[in-house]
Amino acid sequence: MEKSNDFTIINKSNRRLLRDLLPLKKPFSIFIEPTNFCNFKCKPCAHGQEKNREDLKPFIHLDFDLYKKMIDELRTWPGPKLKLLRLTALGEPFLHPKMCEMIKMAKDADIAERLDMFSNGSLLTEAISEKLVEYQLDAIRFSIYSVINDHHKSVTNNSIDIHKIRDNIAALKRIRDKKGSSKPYIFVKMFDTYTSENEVFINLYKDIADEIGFEKVFDASKYNNADLIGSYYTNPEDAKRTREDYDKSLHDLKTCPRPFIGMVICSNGDVVMCTHDAPRATRIDNVKLHTLKEIWEGEDLFNFRKMLLSGNKHQNRLCKNCDWFRLFPVEDKVDGFPIEKLDPKNLKK
Repeated sequence: MEKSNDFTIINKSNRRLLRDLLPLKKPFSIFIEPTNFCNFKCKPCAHGQEKNREDLKPFIHLDFDLYKKMIDELRTWPGPKLKLLRLTALGEPFLHPKMCEMIKMAKDADIAERLDMFSNGSLLTEAISEKLVEYQLDAIRFSIYSVINDHHKSVTNNSIDIHKIRDNIAALKRIRDKKGSSKPYIFVKMFDTYTSENEVFINLYKDIADEIGFEKVFDASKYNNADLIGSYYTNPEDAKRTREDYDKSLHDLKTCPRPFIGMVICSNGDVVMCTHDAPRATRIDNVKLHTLKEIWEGEDLFNFRKMLLSGNKHQNRLCKNCDWFRLFPVEDKVDGFPIEKLDPKNLKK
């Protein structure tokens, strides 16, 4: 089945050389975490690993007034719109009681070229789907962990029937199409199982998703030595193959580009530099204390970037053993960028 890759292409194609654009007056992307609660405890996720799950605490929903403050700041921040505002990080967003209101507020403010989110699909109702279409969420990615009930329960520690999840997503498409809308764009992905389960997945979702795809489990930051790949691929040969494929996908980058292009706001207001930062080890500030613009232009973020550019990522607990950032395209390579050009003191001259 041919698919257009409309969901993924925005992140990977037609990129200009990042170093030619630095320093950015405003981030390209901001991820806001509505909640770090999740109703799944997936093995290859922070929620499914005991040490990582402890690091996620305290579990909290993002305060709605704090969210409104951030949207207002983004609306009045001079410069172009964000390329991406993603309302997801390390939790299931539909657990937040005001998730749909958050979507509407962001869309009404017109602060991003694209507003999207990730979900496991288990809590999607027709009432929610009606609002996603009405408020014109641009895209939503559904993460499917298995399409065989026993396997799904084993991976997610959740007993919801996999056909219920499919029905939820099918209802969203039906509601969207009935209203003659193209939004939200529906992308459904599953981990590559290397088995016939892949074909079952394709047959289940090929008629209700705008795009389907597979991805591999990876070990992300490796900050606590959790074997995420091995937790999913119990067959040693599959785990070995996955690690080999991952290694082949890495580009020649020494410096993580993410702190130069975006920020992640956790549900407690902490601003971190990584979407996989369960322990908030890359925390540089909190949006309760300063505005997003102040944080982006501040000394703390500059010092974090300086640490990376000077080859000292080993000084940070999360960054120390991470090579996940090398999945970024080569156009985002910032190795050797002159640190002084990022110094807030020089930028204000």
